[in-house]
Amino acid sequence: MNKKILVAIVAVVVIVVAGVGVFEYNSSHSTGTLKLSAMDSPILSSVSAVYITFSAIELHNSQAGVNANNSSGGSSGWTNYTFTTRTVNIFGVQLNNSSLFGTVTIPAGNYTMIRIFISSVSVSVAGANVSFNLSSHFGFINHPFKVLAGSTTNMIFEFNLSSCLNLTSKTFTPYLGIAVS
Repeated sequence: MNKKILVAIVAVVVIVVAGVGVFEYNSSHSTGTLKLSAMDSPILSSVSAVYITFSAIELHNSQAGVNANNSSGGSSGWTNYTFTTRTVNIFGVQLNNSSLFGTVTIPAGNYTMIRIFISSVSVSVAGANVSFNLSSHFGFINHPFKVLAGSTTNMIFEFNLSSCLNLTSKTFTPYLGIAVS
Protein backbone atom coordinates (compact mmCIF):
# COMPACT_ATOMS: atom_id res chain seq x y z
CA MET A 1 0.00 0.00 0.00
CA ASN A 2 1.20 3.43 -0.85
CA LYS A 3 2.63 5.37 2.11
CA LYS A 4 0.53 8.48 1.27
CA ILE A 5 -2.69 6.46 1.27
CA LEU A 6 -1.79 4.87 4.60
CA VAL A 7 -1.06 8.29 6.14
CA ALA A 8 -4.38 9.61 4.77
CA ILE A 9 -6.32 6.66 6.25
CA VAL A 10 -4.65 7.11 9.65
CA ALA A 11 -5.41 10.85 9.56
CA VAL A 12 -9.11 10.18 8.78
CA VAL A 13 -9.34 7.63 11.61
CA VAL A 14 -7.74 10.08 14.08
CA ILE A 15 -10.16 12.86 13.03
CA VAL A 16 -13.20 10.57 13.36
CA VAL A 17 -12.12 9.31 16.80
CA ALA A 18 -11.44 12.87 17.99
CA GLY A 19 -14.83 14.01 16.69
CA VAL A 20 -16.65 11.21 18.50
CA GLY A 21 -14.79 12.06 21.71
CA VAL A 22 -15.77 15.75 21.50
CA PHE A 23 -19.40 14.76 20.77
CA GLU A 24 -19.47 12.41 23.76
CA TYR A 25 -17.93 15.06 26.04
CA ASN A 26 -20.43 17.71 24.91
CA SER A 27 -23.38 15.30 25.18
CA SER A 28 -22.51 14.32 28.74
CA HIS A 29 -21.94 17.94 29.84
CA SER A 30 -24.95 19.73 28.35
CA THR A 31 -27.12 19.51 31.44
CA GLY A 32 -26.93 20.72 35.01
CA THR A 33 -28.78 19.88 38.21
CA LEU A 34 -31.28 22.15 39.91
CA LYS A 35 -31.94 21.43 43.61
CA LEU A 36 -35.16 22.91 45.00
CA SER A 37 -35.62 23.70 48.70
CA ALA A 38 -38.06 25.67 50.82
CA MET A 39 -37.94 27.80 53.96
CA ASP A 40 -40.25 30.25 55.71
CA SER A 41 -40.23 33.66 57.30
CA PRO A 42 -41.35 33.21 60.90
CA ILE A 43 -44.89 34.14 61.95
CA LEU A 44 -46.39 34.69 65.37
CA SER A 45 -49.69 32.89 65.84
CA SER A 46 -51.22 29.60 66.87
CA VAL A 47 -49.65 27.93 63.82
CA SER A 48 -47.21 25.13 64.65
CA ALA A 49 -46.73 23.47 61.23
CA VAL A 50 -47.29 24.27 57.54
CA TYR A 51 -47.22 21.25 55.23
CA ILE A 52 -46.85 22.08 51.54
CA THR A 53 -47.01 19.40 48.85
CA PHE A 54 -44.84 20.26 45.83
CA SER A 55 -45.43 18.53 42.50
CA ALA A 56 -43.57 20.24 39.65
CA ILE A 57 -41.82 23.35 38.39
CA GLU A 58 -41.87 25.20 35.11
CA LEU A 59 -38.85 27.15 33.96
CA HIS A 60 -38.66 29.86 31.33
CA ASN A 61 -35.50 29.72 29.23
CA SER A 62 -34.30 33.18 28.20
CA GLN A 63 -33.20 31.84 24.79
CA ALA A 64 -36.45 30.01 24.00
CA GLY A 65 -37.98 30.93 20.71
CA VAL A 66 -34.80 32.57 19.37
CA ASN A 67 -33.33 30.93 16.29
CA ALA A 68 -29.97 31.39 14.57
CA ASN A 69 -31.20 34.62 12.94
CA ASN A 70 -32.09 36.08 16.37
CA SER A 71 -35.77 36.16 15.48
CA SER A 72 -38.68 34.56 17.28
CA GLY A 73 -38.97 30.82 16.78
CA GLY A 74 -42.52 30.59 18.14
CA SER A 75 -41.78 28.78 21.42
CA SER A 76 -43.33 30.07 24.64
CA GLY A 77 -40.10 29.24 26.47
CA TRP A 78 -41.83 27.39 29.33
CA THR A 79 -40.78 23.81 30.08
CA ASN A 80 -42.40 21.64 32.75
CA TYR A 81 -40.23 19.48 35.00
CA THR A 82 -41.77 16.96 37.37
CA PHE A 83 -40.24 15.22 40.35
CA THR A 84 -41.53 12.84 42.96
CA THR A 85 -44.28 14.69 44.81
CA ARG A 86 -43.07 15.61 48.27
CA THR A 87 -44.73 17.17 51.28
CA VAL A 88 -42.54 19.21 53.61
CA ASN A 89 -43.22 21.11 56.81
CA ILE A 90 -41.68 24.52 56.14
CA PHE A 91 -42.67 26.05 59.47
CA GLY A 92 -39.55 27.25 61.28
CA VAL A 93 -37.24 26.21 58.43
CA GLN A 94 -34.62 28.85 57.69
CA LEU A 95 -31.86 29.38 55.12
CA ASN A 96 -29.32 27.26 57.03
CA ASN A 97 -31.68 24.25 57.29
CA SER A 98 -33.96 24.60 54.26
CA SER A 99 -35.96 21.52 53.29
CA LEU A 100 -35.14 19.84 49.96
CA PHE A 101 -38.30 18.96 48.03
CA GLY A 102 -37.07 18.22 44.53
CA THR A 103 -34.13 17.74 42.18
CA VAL A 104 -34.34 17.98 38.39
CA THR A 105 -31.83 17.67 35.58
CA ILE A 106 -32.29 20.48 33.09
CA PRO A 107 -30.49 21.83 30.03
CA ALA A 108 -27.65 24.19 30.89
CA GLY A 109 -28.55 27.78 30.14
CA ASN A 110 -30.04 31.05 31.29
CA TYR A 111 -33.50 31.07 32.84
CA THR A 112 -35.64 34.07 33.71
CA MET A 113 -38.83 32.89 35.44
CA ILE A 114 -40.00 30.02 37.63
CA ARG A 115 -43.40 28.58 38.45
CA ILE A 116 -43.47 26.22 41.42
CA PHE A 117 -46.56 24.00 41.54
CA ILE A 118 -48.26 23.23 44.85
CA SER A 119 -50.93 20.53 45.06
CA SER A 120 -52.01 21.00 48.69
CA VAL A 121 -51.39 22.87 51.92
CA SER A 122 -52.27 21.71 55.42
CA VAL A 123 -51.71 23.89 58.48
CA SER A 124 -51.56 22.84 62.11
CA VAL A 125 -53.53 25.53 63.95
CA ALA A 126 -53.97 25.25 67.72
CA GLY A 127 -53.11 21.55 67.51
CA ALA A 128 -55.54 20.65 64.68
CA ASN A 129 -54.51 19.99 61.06
CA VAL A 130 -56.59 22.10 58.68
CA SER A 131 -56.60 21.79 54.87
CA PHE A 132 -56.22 25.21 53.29
CA ASN A 133 -57.64 26.34 49.94
CA LEU A 134 -55.09 27.46 47.37
CA SER A 135 -55.62 30.89 45.82
CA SER A 136 -53.28 29.68 43.06
CA HIS A 137 -51.77 26.27 42.35
CA PHE A 138 -48.40 27.80 41.64
CA GLY A 139 -46.09 30.46 42.96
CA PHE A 140 -44.30 32.65 40.44
CA ILE A 141 -40.88 34.27 40.55
CA ASN A 142 -39.28 36.51 37.96
CA HIS A 143 -35.61 36.06 38.86
CA PRO A 144 -32.89 35.38 36.27
CA PHE A 145 -30.47 32.57 37.04
CA LYS A 146 -27.97 30.40 35.21
CA VAL A 147 -27.46 26.64 35.26
CA LEU A 148 -23.95 25.64 34.20
CA ALA A 149 -23.28 22.36 32.42
CA GLY A 150 -22.08 19.64 34.75
CA SER A 151 -22.81 21.66 37.90
CA THR A 152 -25.52 22.00 40.54
CA THR A 153 -27.53 25.16 41.16
CA ASN A 154 -29.36 25.40 44.49
CA MET A 155 -32.61 27.35 44.71
CA ILE A 156 -34.25 28.04 48.04
CA PHE A 157 -37.81 29.33 47.88
CA GLU A 158 -38.79 31.52 50.81
CA PHE A 159 -42.46 31.51 51.74
CA ASN A 160 -43.48 34.57 53.74
CA LEU A 161 -46.02 32.75 55.88
CA SER A 162 -47.33 35.97 57.42
CA SER A 163 -48.51 36.93 53.92
CA CYS A 164 -49.24 33.44 52.57
CA LEU A 165 -51.62 32.26 55.28
CA ASN A 166 -55.09 33.70 55.81
CA LEU A 167 -56.21 31.91 58.95
CA THR A 168 -59.73 33.37 58.79
CA SER A 169 -60.58 32.17 55.27
CA LYS A 170 -58.22 29.16 55.46
CA THR A 171 -56.58 30.22 52.20
CA PHE A 172 -52.94 29.85 51.18
CA THR A 173 -51.53 32.36 48.66
CA PRO A 174 -47.99 31.43 47.53
CA TYR A 175 -45.95 34.62 48.00
CA LEU A 176 -42.36 33.66 47.23
CA GLY A 177 -38.86 35.00 47.56
CA ILE A 178 -35.76 33.18 46.34
CA ALA A 179 -32.11 32.55 47.09
CA VAL A 180 -29.85 31.03 44.40
CA SER A 181 -26.42 29.54 44.98
